[in-house]
Amino acid sequence: MAFLKKFFGQKTDQQSSLYKTNLNEIYNKSPFQKKQISSTIQDQKKLEQFELVLEQQIIDLEALKKLTWRGIPNEYRAKVWKLIVKYIPPNHMSQTTILLKKRQDYQQYIKNYYEHMNEQERDENERKIIKIIQNDVLRTQPDYKLFRDPRIQEMFKRLLFIWNMRHPMSGYVQGINDVASPLVVVFLNEYVPIDFNSFDVPSNFDKLPEDILIDIEADIYWCLCKIIENIQDYFTANQPGVQEAYVKIRELIKILDYPLYQYFEDQQIDLNHFAFRWVLCLLIREFPLSLTIRLLDTYLAEGDEMANLHVYTVTNLILKCAPEIKSKNMSEAVIFLQNLPTKEWTEVQLEMLLQEAFVFQDHFEKTKGHLKLNQANTNRSSIL
Repeated sequence: MAFLKKFFGQKTDQQSSLYKTNLNEIYNKSPFQKKQISSTIQDQKKLEQFELVLEQQIIDLEALKKLTWRGIPNEYRAKVWKLIVKYIPPNHMSQTTILLKKRQDYQQYIKNYYEHMNEQERDENERKIIKIIQNDVLRTQPDYKLFRDPRIQEMFKRLLFIWNMRHPMSGYVQGINDVASPLVVVFLNEYVPIDFNSFDVPSNFDKLPEDILIDIEADIYWCLCKIIENIQDYFTANQPGVQEAYVKIRELIKILDYPLYQYFEDQQIDLNHFAFRWVLCLLIREFPLSLTIRLLDTYLAEGDEMANLHVYTVTNLILKCAPEIKSKNMSEAVIFLQNLPTKEWTEVQLEMLLQEAFVFQDHFEKTKGHLKLNQANTNRSSIL
């Protein structure tokens, strides 16, 4: 990424036109070409680095986040996620007590909101929400057998309904199921080994006691709450967070690839045509599950800045599509964007996407001026 830092340095007048060049054409002319590069995420050095931090009596969360940004070994991911979202404290002496209390609280939620009445006793709105959740659960991660297992589906349905009841300002919104899906895999892997390639039902899953499954469900619920705290505006009425993301993405594209920006304008392609799902679901539907788990490593390491990095990541993904997009007409471009050929991406490609997005963020958030819209732009109602 050294050339990017150089590119974003001081510019002469002659260089100013380059500032609006599509960077994708410089650093990745074939973003969708499958690359045969092996991942080193679980090499011994990385394992030792995580072990060193996690063995501290009081864990250095900033050091842990720095390691997490570049990916977590599968065997440590569940604990690390719980730590960096602040579900459990960094002090080892307090972790068991806090975890027990949170799990007991969740068990009470099950009694209060889910088991206290049968289907006929629920009001019309509750029955409607349960139906929506049931349908969404059936559609969640459809390529993987683990998510077709009846116990997993029941767990998923229950925790999403409890989410709805505990968050009346937003309630359940389609897309929350997608955000929760990587948590299911990661926290289940603490108790039964998951194949992170196939995501089949583990051979010994049927032997997992129900009380352990409830503990896993509690961990998923509480960590989901922590994650959505950082993107709450994506799910409240009128979804202002999504609209704000659109404005920022639009302005970034205008600066980084003006011809692409003009193409969207000329073709009247609205971000809603393809990017709503990208923004709302944190790109989780756009990549294989193994990569979305890796994506969340970096997003969660960003903490309060997760939504900000997400905007730059979405923007970077659009830039990578630019050559394909501009060779198509409006309908062809929208179909392409709605069905990206990212299912064959490798971890190396995803990491490059994130690293480039971070460089953009690091530069633009320091200068800020690129996103200060003039009054005329501010009054525009259209977004691409």
